[in-house]
Amino acid sequence: MIPIMLRYKINRIGCFHVAIRSIKTLYTPVIKTNEPTSKIALLEGIKLLDNVMNSTSYNKSLISMGKYRSKPQILTSQDAVKLQNVVREFLDSNQVREAMSDPKFVDINEKLGKIGLQLFIDCHDGNIIPMSGSLSCILMEQYYKSPCKETLMGILQSLEQVRRFLKSNKISVQSREEIDALVGKLCQTNKDFEIIRKVLDSLDYKLWSPDIVRVVRGQRVEDELIVSKGWRFPAGVLDTNEAYLRSLQLPEKKLVSIDKDVIVLLYDGTLNDASKILPTLNYASKNQKSVLVIVTGDCLGDALTSITISNNRNRRQGNNSRTVIMKYDARANGNLTLQENHQLIDFLGLPNGSSSIYSPDFSPYVPSKMCADQFYGKLDSLQATTGEAFLHDSGAWEDHTIGNKFLQMTITVKVGGTSELEIDHRRSQLDSIINDTLYHGLSTGVVPAYGIALAKAIPSINRQSEIDLKTKLGVDSVIMALTVPMSRAIKNVYGFSRFQVTGIIADTLRERNFMKAPLAPDSEALDLFKEGLLEPWSKIDKCLANVATYIKLLSSCNTIVAQVFEKPKKRE
Repeated sequence: MIPIMLRYKINRIGCFHVAIRSIKTLYTPVIKTNEPTSKIALLEGIKLLDNVMNSTSYNKSLISMGKYRSKPQILTSQDAVKLQNVVREFLDSNQVREAMSDPKFVDINEKLGKIGLQLFIDCHDGNIIPMSGSLSCILMEQYYKSPCKETLMGILQSLEQVRRFLKSNKISVQSREEIDALVGKLCQTNKDFEIIRKVLDSLDYKLWSPDIVRVVRGQRVEDELIVSKGWRFPAGVLDTNEAYLRSLQLPEKKLVSIDKDVIVLLYDGTLNDASKILPTLNYASKNQKSVLVIVTGDCLGDALTSITISNNRNRRQGNNSRTVIMKYDARANGNLTLQENHQLIDFLGLPNGSSSIYSPDFSPYVPSKMCADQFYGKLDSLQATTGEAFLHDSGAWEDHTIGNKFLQMTITVKVGGTSELEIDHRRSQLDSIINDTLYHGLSTGVVPAYGIALAKAIPSINRQSEIDLKTKLGVDSVIMALTVPMSRAIKNVYGFSRFQVTGIIADTLRERNFMKAPLAPDSEALDLFKEGLLEPWSKIDKCLANVATYIKLLSSCNTIVAQVFEKPKKRE
C-alpha cells in the first residue's frame, strides 16, 4: 500500500476563499511534468521500445535472450507473439530491478521513463506495432513545443481525419480467387501456400475468430492438419494444487490430451469428501477409461488427494485412466447455472438430463458402477490446459451446431521441417499470416503496408489558411509524423539512402491511386494489392486511436505520483 494523505489548502482569491485539494505522500515522490526535463524523460522509455520494434520490422531481426532460455533467439517482424513477450519481460525486469535497488538513489528521470512506457503499454492494450512508438513520440515532442489547447486539437482532429480517410479507402477481400492470390503473395514457399489453402478450404474461407486455427510445432518433415469439432469449455484444468497438476504431467506437457472414451460426471457443490468420488474412480480404473469431473464449487481435501493418488497409481501401472477436474462458472457460460445449461447437458450425453447432475444433498445414490446409467455422460475425447478445454463428441456436433457459440471447429496445424530452426521459423510465419494478417484483413479490410497508407492520407488532412498558428502547428506535426513509418520501412527493406527515400515518398504522394506506390527511385508505381504488400486496416485504425488516447492522457496530466515496488521477500 502507498500511504497518501489528502489535505486542503485555503487560497484567497479576491474576496472569496477557494479550497484546493493537494496530495501529500509519505514515501513516494510527487513529480511535476511541467518541467522540460520531465517531459523529455517521460518519452525516453518509449523511444527505447520504438528502437526495439523497428529493429525487428521489415526484414530486420533482433537477438533476444529470454528469461527462461539458455540460448538467444532471433526475432523478426513475423514473431508478433514472441515480440510481445519480450516487451513484457522488459517491463517486468524494470520493476524487479527497481524493487531491489535502494529507493534513496532512484534516478527520477529513469523513473519517469518507466512510467511513460507503462502508460504507453496500457493505452495500446497489446496492439503495439512498429509505428505506435514513432507516432507517439513525434507528436508529443511537437506538442511540448506549444503545450496549449489549440495545438492539441490540431493533432487530434488531424488523426481523426486520417482514420476516416483510411476507413473509406480500405479494400475488402471476399472472393476465393482474391484470397488465394493474396495468400500466394504473403507466402514465401509453395509449402506454406498449400497448407494455408487447406486451412481456408476447411473453414470455407471464413476466419471468424483468431482462436480457430492453432499453429504448433510438429514432429515430422511434412505438415499435418487436424480438424476438431466440439465444445469449447470456458475453463481449464483445476490449477489450485501442484500435486494434482503433476499427476496429469501438466508442468511438462502443458496439455492434457485424452483420445479415448471419457466418462463425464457433473457435481453440484464442493467436492471434498473422498467417499463421493472413490466409487467413480474405481469404476473408471477397472474399465481403463478417463473421467471428466465438472464441479460447480471447488475440489479439495480428501477428494482431491484421492484423485491425485489415483492418477499417479494408474500411470505407474500403465493404466490410461486419468481424472480431470474442471470448475463450472455460470458467468462464463451465459449466466446459466449448471442445471439451466441444457445444451451442455445434452452435449455431454447425460442419461437423464439435468436429473443426472449429482448433488450430495439431494441425490439418493453415490455415482458408481451400480448406477452408472443414471449419472454418467460420455465424450469421445478432450484436450485441456489450465486456461481452457475442448470437448469432442462427434454424435452431438450435428444436432447442436445452430445458435451455440460454444460449439466450434478448431484446426490444428502441426508444422513440419527438417530442423527445429526451420520448424520454429515456419510456425511463426504461418501463425502471423493466418491469425494476424488474414483474420484481421478478411474481417475488416486491408490497406497498403510499409506505412504507405499513412503517407497516402496526408493530402486528406485539412490545412486551411484561416486556422491559427498554434492549431496549424498541431496539423503540421501530424503531417510530418505520417511520413516516418514509410521512411523507416523502405529504408529497412531496400536499404536506400535518406535522399532516395524522400524521393520515393514524394512520388507516392503524387500517385492518386490509393493502392499504388513506387518502391524504388524513379520507378513506376506498383499495384500493392497484386504485390501482396498489405496489412489489416483494423490494426492501423486501432493504433491511431490509441496514439490519440495517449496524447490526451499526457497532455491532461501535470502531476505524477510514482509507485514504489516492494522488495521481494526472501524464502525461509
